Amino acid sequence: MPNHLCLQRRICHLITSLVIGVTILVAELPIAKSSPTTNTTNTTNTTNLVNRPNPNIDAVNRATRLTDEVADSLEKRLRSPKKDRRELPESENVLRRQVKKVVVDEEKVWRDMVEGAVQAYEHSSKPEDQLAAESLIVGILENPDAPVETQRECLKHLAQFALDSNSLATAQQIYSQLVSRYPLHSDTPSILYRQGVLYRKIGATELALSKFHAVMSTVVSLQVKDITTYRSLVLLAQTEIADTFLMAGQFDRAADYYRRVLKLGNSDLNEAQVRLKLVKAVFELKDWKGVLAEGQQCIEKAALSTQIAEVRFLMAEAHKKLGMHQEAIQQTLELLNTEQERASKDPDNWAYWQKRTGNKLANELYEQGDYLNALLIYETLFKLPGNAEWHSQAQYQIGLIYERMFQPDRASAAYTEIISRSTNAAPVPNNVAQSSDTNSTNGTPSVQPSSAMLENKVASQSLAQPVSSGLNLIREMAQWRLNNLRWDQNVNKEVQKIFLPNASSTTNRISGVKNSIP
Repeated sequence: MPNHLCLQRRICHLITSLVIGVTILVAELPIAKSSPTTNTTNTTNTTNLVNRPNPNIDAVNRATRLTDEVADSLEKRLRSPKKDRRELPESENVLRRQVKKVVVDEEKVWRDMVEGAVQAYEHSSKPEDQLAAESLIVGILENPDAPVETQRECLKHLAQFALDSNSLATAQQIYSQLVSRYPLHSDTPSILYRQGVLYRKIGATELALSKFHAVMSTVVSLQVKDITTYRSLVLLAQTEIADTFLMAGQFDRAADYYRRVLKLGNSDLNEAQVRLKLVKAVFELKDWKGVLAEGQQCIEKAALSTQIAEVRFLMAEAHKKLGMHQEAIQQTLELLNTEQERASKDPDNWAYWQKRTGNKLANELYEQGDYLNALLIYETLFKLPGNAEWHSQAQYQIGLIYERMFQPDRASAAYTEIISRSTNAAPVPNNVAQSSDTNSTNGTPSVQPSSAMLENKVASQSLAQPVSSGLNLIREMAQWRLNNLRWDQNVNKEVQKIFLPNASSTTNRISGVKNSIP
């Protein structure tokens, strides 16, 4: 080692000498160029030596400093030990990245464990497998090394498991833990909303209202830059408050909250649904004029909505309560006719309200003796799309109205069409026809059935394929009414032969007048 240091020092001195020599030569080069090249005498040489200028001291000093700096730098590099590559800053950065990756992978491991348990619960059909998956979630929740966000997700999954098993009380307790542990979490308002829905489901109206109000107050207290992300949730909470009042029978407060929600004019609001509920609340308050006003606004602002059918039904009922029967009939006909093009969106809903509205009003008109308007509505109901049972019901009512209007021929035609509507009609029991022979609506004694009645019985018995019980009952009733009409006609003929033998021409004229009635 000492020999190595001596060698280094000699090299440094050698380099220094070379640098100094080169610098001096460079400084004296102009003087050498100006001296004569020919041989001179000693006198001339002496004169030149006396007159030569002094050497460039600044250049020498610069060369010396440069040499010292080079020597010092070399000495420091030679004396300093060689650094290991593993201790370089780049290696330290690599190590930090690896540590960070390990931390991230650890969080991912926790998430994967939770997701695996959830999938096992959802895809398992055995209770013991679901219990094992739930126990795994509980174990992750109770592990102190689990990340906070992972524990929160575990609580949410446990609450959902409780809801799936219809354990509403357990789900409510877990939601309460979520709210108490993470009061300012961004997901807390939605948890409060779920609590409100659960409380309302079990009948705790006041607690449900408090949770819905807490949704709005929590959103205000959250430290978020953009609060508009909770706009839909707040709007939903306000609507749920009104729905809760409606379900609790507080119709005045429900109507007030529905009007408040409508004043917001939010594009996310299902305006047709809210207006329908407002009409229902006003209808329960028996504010018939208010029903007409709110219903008209609903028709104007949400004309293409599927809720319009129920709105028209409520408006028709309000018209009847106010004694406006013609307006009620007009409202019903508009529901049955002009709304047909909108029924494609929700055909089942439209069909239900059309049939309910038409049947209710037509039956009331029939009982009141307004046969013309009742007939008009029943004929419109008959044109609605439906199965054979529905058309048979409407046509049976049409036959009854024709009987009341003293048009037996048209009534018989309606009953006959019901019986022969389908080739797979069930046979009419014999006791139905037999009972028609011995009973009548006006108490007239029975007579021997005619050949036409026997033919109808044979034709009905030849059809042996089964149909629905409802359709079979309607056809039995139609057959009974048809037999009764024919029996009544035969009785009238026999009575006329006995007491009025010359009145056959008069009877024909009277029946012709009856048949001419529209």
